[in-house]
Amino acid sequence: MKKAKLNLINFYLLLMGLLITVCAYAGNEGVVATDDKPYKIIDGKIDSNTFEGWRTYNGGGCGQCHGPGGIGKSGKNLTESPVIKNNDKEKFKGYIINGVPNTLMKPHKNDGRVMRNLDNLYSYLKARADGVLGPNNLIKNPLGK
Repeated sequence: MKKAKLNLINFYLLLMGLLITVCAYAGNEGVVATDDKPYKIIDGKIDSNTFEGWRTYNGGGCGQCHGPGGIGKSGKNLTESPVIKNNDKEKFKGYIINGVPNTLMKPHKNDGRVMRNLDNLYSYLKARADGVLGPNNLIKNPLGK
């Protein structure tokens, strides 16, 4: 029994040593930590999925009510939406798919482009709500404005 206990302790110490070594190496090599954001910044540019979300937003008619970059017009200001700020992606999708009763928000379940890009659209609007992207053309405005 003592031998098995010693083997387990030795294994644990070896594992901890490896973990410490890997963490130290990763820190020295500049490994980028991941987070729970649906968008990514790669070499100072937004990832291609989020860019496609921007294209869907602008080509899917969203801006007609929600304004440029989701800042509000006749529709809700999406950059301040609790659904987006609180990462409630499923509720967001429900609003897009089914609309919102007693509002101007109509269902988009029959819009193929919007339906194919729900995740991308959410990523774009989340980046806008987080202040990572500006409200206008992503190509002309630097990130973080």
